[in-house]
Parts: sequence; structure tokens; C-alpha cells
Amino acid sequence: MSAAFPDAPSQRDRAHLENSRQIPWDRTCDAPGWPAARDGLLGLLESREGRSRGRRAEDRRRLREVLGAVVLALYATYRADENRWLAYSRRNDDYGPPLRRYLHPDVSERNATTVTDFLAAAGLADHRQGSYSRNGFGGGRGFRSRIRARAELVVLLEDHGVTPASLGVAEWSELLRLKAPADRWGGPKRLLPYSDTDATLALRTELRAYNAFLDQFRIDLEPLADAPSALAAQSDDDAPDMADRQRRRLYRVFNNDRWDHGGRFYGGWWQQIPSAHRRHLLIDGEETVELDFAALHPRFCYHLEGMPLAPDIDPYHVEGISGPNVRSAIKVAFNQLVNVDGPVRLKAPDGVPAMLPRGTNYAKLIRLIEAQHAPISSWLRQGRGVELQYLDSQIASRILGYMRFRSVCCLPVHDSFIVPRSAEATLGHAMLMAHWATLKGQTGIGCWPIITGWTSDAIRDRAQAEVGEP
Repeated sequence: MSAAFPDAPSQRDRAHLENSRQIPWDRTCDAPGWPAARDGLLGLLESREGRSRGRRAEDRRRLREVLGAVVLALYATYRADENRWLAYSRRNDDYGPPLRRYLHPDVSERNATTVTDFLAAAGLADHRQGSYSRNGFGGGRGFRSRIRARAELVVLLEDHGVTPASLGVAEWSELLRLKAPADRWGGPKRLLPYSDTDATLALRTELRAYNAFLDQFRIDLEPLADAPSALAAQSDDDAPDMADRQRRRLYRVFNNDRWDHGGRFYGGWWQQIPSAHRRHLLIDGEETVELDFAALHPRFCYHLEGMPLAPDIDPYHVEGISGPNVRSAIKVAFNQLVNVDGPVRLKAPDGVPAMLPRGTNYAKLIRLIEAQHAPISSWLRQGRGVELQYLDSQIASRILGYMRFRSVCCLPVHDSFIVPRSAEATLGHAMLMAHWATLKGQTGIGCWPIITGWTSDAIRDRAQAEVGEP
């Protein structure tokens, strides 16, 4: 089916590249009017095709399912950020057997392009064709096609009773994602095929059990002056939209084609809320508390080198530089150093230069950090941050398992955890023991972590006394 794409963005408009993410194929909807809305769209699609023969029943069913998946993905994204685009492929190879575990069971290049072309031609979506530029040396750089909902599509769905609260996530959604190394520093990482082993089957079973456990709880956000979608969020390849409250199914992402790199938990909409606003989260109507492992990765580095840091040492303090926001800048720079591979010139993220005192630029800050942390130089500029992430993901897995055993809803945010306020001591106990046991198993040397976020010294002391921490 050929299609013209009305009102296509200007070639100079890069919003479709700069504000986009991969299309999620796994959205579902339980609104009573959703089947009628989907069937109405399918009927409109077929009426515009002018085919001399109708599709086979099975082909029509597949097209209906893919149409539904694309439309729901567009709707959920629009309601989170109406300017965000979704990227998808128009290459047949991208729908082949190697990557089937990450795709809708019924999707193919043909029905994906049939659906997106229809939505664009019908004026229900904006569309931008993908492109590829050759560099003259046998390579080049390409961009996938992008699509985003128009208000007309949203109105059509909501007239049938579809709302963000009626959305869900399909059971087939893959919970273990394996990624290749990025082609460049800070670049995206493509998904990789893999064969299941006893280990991956066990990890997936564990995730399914925890997600079923999470479904028992109501996770809300108190009303804020700013809507969640308007709040500034950290950039993350695997992060959900903040306003997409139905996306709460946790999954794990492993990197560099290795099962011992990365492994962090993603998928919860609460992970994208800025830390200052996470205190407004409610679990079954109860106020929450968030406990955080302080300076976890630099402490890991020293511990793994056989030099555990004393509790009173702050690895984010650098001699010769001070100021009210300097510690935050040092944390950002240190994280860059443990993740970058090679002598790459590191650029300060937006807002960081303003944190530095007069006379100190970002390059100088990097030099000072490298000099002070020379004892762990084997962890800097070696691309080893994913090893540290694997270690913190193992700790997180232990914590979530323990909290589930205690029937306490626990929401992970990588190296911090959110629970109902009444379970603060229980969470502290779990974090202390999981950290000790994981590092003991890794190095033979147990070590207590530094935990911040306690609401009172009494609760902190009680949790520490329960595990025997001095």
C-alpha cells in the first residue's frame, strides 16, 4: 500500500531523532470499547486499500493484532509526551528469527509498514521516513523511521473509553534483554539474540514471580505542582515514561553480550521521577521512604582492589576543590570515568559546569579525580562500569527477594529502594545483609555499606543492631 505522509516535518527538524525511543510492542488494553476501536480502524485501513481480494482470516488476525499494538504504543507515548516519536524498522531482516523474543508475536515488516503507512495517510499520525547516509568508505549511518500519534487518534480512542489507566503490558514481553556494546561512547546498544540456559530460565522465573507480587500493590504519586511528564528526568535508554503509570513490569538488561555485565532492573515508571519528587510516592496509600547506598560504585572499586574504604571516607570528596554543589559534579565525573573506555575527552553534562567553583573547569576536575583515585586506576577509563552494575544488580536481586519473602512491596531504583514507611527498618536490614553477603561471596571480605535516607537515627540503629553491625 502506498502512502503519502501529510505535513511531514521539515528536513531540518531533528525532533524525531532527538526526542524518540524504540516502539514498545507489548502494550495491551482492557477498556471495554477497545476491541471496537481497533476493529473500526482495521475496517478503515482495508477500505482505503482497494484490494481486489480480501485477506486470509489468519493474515487479517495478525494485521489486527499489530495494528492494535502500534496504536496503543502511540497512545501511551502521546499521553506521556505528545511530542515524542517512536522508532521502528522497515527492514525485513529486523523481524527475523534472531530477535523474535523482543517483538510482538504477530509482527512482520509487511504488516508493520502497512499499519504505519495507513495511520500516516489517514491523518492519524505524523511519520518520518528512515534514511541512510553512506560515508564513501563502505559504511555509513542510518536512522529508523519514526511515527507519533496525532490528537485525532487520541480522541478516537478516548471516545471508545481508552485511558492511560486501561493500558497494560503483555505477558509475552521479554524480561531478560541482552545488548551489544555501543558503537560509540554514549551511543545506543542494539538488542541481541540468545539461547536460553538454566541460568536465564531461572532469572526469568524470578522476575515473573516478583512482577506478580508487585501487581498486588497500588503504586501512586501524590498530586504535585508539576505533572510527572513535565518533570526533568535522567536520560536512560531503558527507562519508561514517567506518566505511563501502568508500565511497572520489571525486566533486566545485560550488556556487552555478557551475562555478568549490567543486569540492572528496569521497567518501573517510578524510576524516572527525579529523586526530589520520589518522596511523594504512595504504596497502598501509605507514605514511602527511600534508602540509598551512598557512593556505591567507588566503594566497590576500592573493595575489589582489596582496600575497603573506612565509613568516614567520602570518595566523592576531592582535595583542593570545594563548593555547595561540587560533590554532585564529582559524582557525575566519576561515573563517566568508570564507564568510558579509553582516552576519550569527557564532556560535562548540562548543568554540571555551573556546579564548579570559579577557576575549575571540567577537564581540571577530571584530572583531579584521576589523580586522587590513582589506587583504583584499573577501574577508570576501562569501560568497567557494567561490572559494577552487575554487582549492584546482584545486591538488588537479594534485596527484592527478601522483601518479597517479608510481603513488603519494594521498588528498585538501581542502588536505592523505596518501601512503605512502616517497612523502613526491614529494608535497612535487607540492604545491609545483601551488601555484606554479595561482597563476601565476591571477594571473601565482608563489608558494611553506607546507607542514607533514614528518617530517624533510632530506625537506623535498630536495623544495624539486628545484623550486628558495630
